[in-house]
Amino acid sequence: MNARSNFAALKHLTRDTFRQARGSGIGGIMLAVTAVCVALCLSVGVSGDVPLRGGDEPALFLPTSLPPGVAPSLIGGSNQGVSPETYSAAVRREGIETVGGRVTLGFGAFSFPLSRERRDAVVFLELLLAGGVAGTFGLLLALVGTAGFAPAFLEPGAASVLLAKPVERWQLLIGKYGGVLAFVGAHVSLFVGLTWLGLGVRTAVWETAYLWCIPLLLLQFAVYYSVSILIATVTRSTVASVFGSLLFWLLSWGINYGGVMARALPEDQTPPAATLALTDAAYWIAPKPIDAALILFNALDAGNHFEKPEVFKHLESGPSFSPRMSLLSCLVLTGVLLGLATYEFNATDY
Repeated sequence: MNARSNFAALKHLTRDTFRQARGSGIGGIMLAVTAVCVALCLSVGVSGDVPLRGGDEPALFLPTSLPPGVAPSLIGGSNQGVSPETYSAAVRREGIETVGGRVTLGFGAFSFPLSRERRDAVVFLELLLAGGVAGTFGLLLALVGTAGFAPAFLEPGAASVLLAKPVERWQLLIGKYGGVLAFVGAHVSLFVGLTWLGLGVRTAVWETAYLWCIPLLLLQFAVYYSVSILIATVTRSTVASVFGSLLFWLLSWGINYGGVMARALPEDQTPPAATLALTDAAYWIAPKPIDAALILFNALDAGNHFEKPEVFKHLESGPSFSPRMSLLSCLVLTGVLLGLATYEFNATDY
């Protein structure tokens, strides 16, 4: 088959797998999760906030009230019993704004004080949606929901029918893999795009860096699903594919976290050189979910709004951290795993 025929075969296989995934129950669950999150974003409201950034000037702000005995000179003595309005007017005369806004959810059903300005609230919600909903729950849901596609395709009866067609084995496997990626990528784009629009419409804060979630989340899923494909070619078991990919996801977090924290230990607690070398090797071989989370954290400029987690600080200050190399190593690992799966599929006698 020439290159044009190869491309056409891959296109048809990808499209068929996409249709299979769309017709399964996992598509409806993903759409339901997206609908709930979009509804939540459309119910967000921010009121009473003030802009705290003006050009290159530093942001000076105080909370709406101070504990007794703090900065009494601003209001002519003790600040005990002073109303928030009087206090805010007094500090505003000194060129300092007070933060007194509120964030509401569920069209006012729930509310909490605004920590700084509305962009901080939007970034916080986007981090929660990207890391908690899509990056954890959504990723695991996609892995579990699609784990059975490859084993069903590799059953002797189904595989024999497909292998009778003039299509290379690697095309069958890559077509199945590409169809699942296209399916998950469509849902990730839908989730991120609609939640971004919902937050933007309600808050007038259009944080375009949030859209970087789409390639970052898709890359993470691509790595873990390649493990699922490899296990499927070896065992032809849906159960093994599900538990194997979930176990690999947990190990990836453990290896990534352990590699970062091992380098951050004090000198008197530093592990032996051989242990550090093995830790570094495991760090570069395994997927890096913490690295991906830090890349998104920096893309959203979240460090100007929130305290950076300690593991992020240690990772960023270490000599090994490189966003490009982290993403590239994930791509290389995906290619290696798919290559092993293709080799196993070619070597299997049907």
